[in-house]
Parts: sequence; C-alpha cells; structure tokens
Amino acid sequence: MKRYLARMVSLTILFLAPMPPVLWAQSQEAVAVITELKLNRGDVQIRLPGKKAPEKPAPLQSLYAGTQVVVSKDASLVILFTEGMKTVTIDEKNSPFEIKPPEAKAGQSSAGMKQVASLLLGKKKPPTYIPLAVRGGKHPPTLIAPRETKLIAESPTFKWMGMEMQPGTLRVYGPEGVVWTAENIALTQIKYPSSAPRLKPGVGYSWSIEKKGFPAEKARFTLLSPEEARPIQEQLKSLDAAGGISKTTLAILKANFLLSHGLLYEARELLAEAVRADPDEPVVHLLLGETYEKSGLKSLALEEYGEAQFLSRISQ
Repeated sequence: MKRYLARMVSLTILFLAPMPPVLWAQSQEAVAVITELKLNRGDVQIRLPGKKAPEKPAPLQSLYAGTQVVVSKDASLVILFTEGMKTVTIDEKNSPFEIKPPEAKAGQSSAGMKQVASLLLGKKKPPTYIPLAVRGGKHPPTLIAPRETKLIAESPTFKWMGMEMQPGTLRVYGPEGVVWTAENIALTQIKYPSSAPRLKPGVGYSWSIEKKGFPAEKARFTLLSPEEARPIQEQLKSLDAAGGISKTTLAILKANFLLSHGLLYEARELLAEAVRADPDEPVVHLLLGETYEKSGLKSLALEEYGEAQFLSRISQ
C-alpha cells in the first residue's frame, strides 16, 4: 500500500477529533479554507489573530480575517474564500499574505455557491486506525463502487479489486431477484449495459462478484429520481461555470458537495480523477479517504488518510 505503510505503524486510534479550539475565533466566522497545500522543499506557517506563535497549516483548515500566511521556498497554498467563491494561491512571491474577506456578491445564486463552499468549513480530522495483521493466502475480491451509496448515474460502472486473474460472475440484484448477470469476467470493472433492464429510481439494488471457493459479498446502491438529481446537477453546473477557481479546488468542492448528499459513487469518480491529475495534493486524498470510510472500506480509507498525512507532514 505504497509508501504510507512504514509511517502508519505509529498511528493510534483517533475518531473524528476536532481541531483545537481557538478562543478568539468563537465570535468570528471563518472567511476562507485551505483547499490545496504543497510543501515541496519549503514550508508554510500561519499566525492566527491574537496568537504570537505560528503554526503548521492543516488540509481544509478554516481561516479567519487577520490570519497571516508565510510561505518559503517552493511551497504554496491555495485558499478558497467562501464569499465570492474565489481562490488565491499564496507562494514566496506574495508572502506574507493576510487573510481579508472579499466583497460579497449579492444574489440567490451566490448564496447557493457560498453554501457549497461553507461545507468545507469545520471539517474534522480523519480517524486513524491501528492496521490489523492480515493473514497470507487468497482473499475474496473487494467491491469498490458503487457501494453503500446513492446514484445519479443510470448506468454505473461496477469496480472491484482482488483475484484479478480468476474469472468470476457479476450479478445485480433487485427486490425480486437477479436483474442482470455478466459471466466469466477476468477484469476489475464493467459498465452496466444499456441493453440490461433499466434501473429504477428509489429501488434498493445490490451487486456481487462470485469467485470459486469464496462467499459472495454484496454492496448496495439506490438510484435518485430525476426530481432529486436535478437540483444537484444544476449546482454542479454552477460550480463549473464559476470563474476564479483552480481545477483541483473545483474537484474538491464538487466531490465534497456530492458527499454531503450521500453520492459516494460520483464523489469517488471525481476524486479518483483528481488524484491522477494531482497526486501530491493531500486534500484530495483526505476526501477520498472519507469516501472510502463512508463506504465501509476501512483499509482503503486508512491508506488515503495516511497519504494525506504524509503529504501535509502532519504528525498525530
């Protein structure tokens, strides 16, 4: 599991511990949030109002007016202002940088955009777990997606990992039994075909991969109705149309918005693409870990949380 294994041995269990309270901030509202953090060979320090000592920033940390950000060498930081939905990149050239809220934009659409941005404020630190020893030998395939999720996609792509070389049978189940079957599959993903029976909104479905000699695990999903999906899709389009947002931060905003609506499948698709495009961004790994955790995939969540911790150089 990549480079995080050596680092995770010392981690202890920490369940959703909030950031340490700051007394001066209790009467203030956060105006920005850290959406991207690249330390590289440099460093980033923030000094909160009313505090003399600087501190290390954390991914998705809320920022308040008057906070000073100091960046050295080739490190950089991207912050998103909740008012106006604007991102600012802070590096050595414009450091030190003082957080000042931009002027608010009037209108219902800007209020909706602020609500989406505000979903990132006050995010908790991820839980970390003591890795359990895994015995050797073969293990059944792990169902990745869709898993314990709502869906917008009418034809989802089923994805799994493990036992790739052994052909298996994929089955999709509805309330009345098997809906669709694909046999002798030696891949790790397959798209639900248009020729198969149409999936119905609001109906509980499940799917499984059957491999010889192993019990078949099932993962559940439910398709949203067009009426339920429409406002979510409209908000996603509004985010796409908004200017002044970096590509990675846009993916983070959209994925976190989808997570808030229980759409783990679509959120994972977005985050997996963002990881491929920007593999050294800790916030992307942090949200992908949250997606896996909510899906019940603790080991994959642990891997992503460990990667986020390593990239942001935060020790528990």
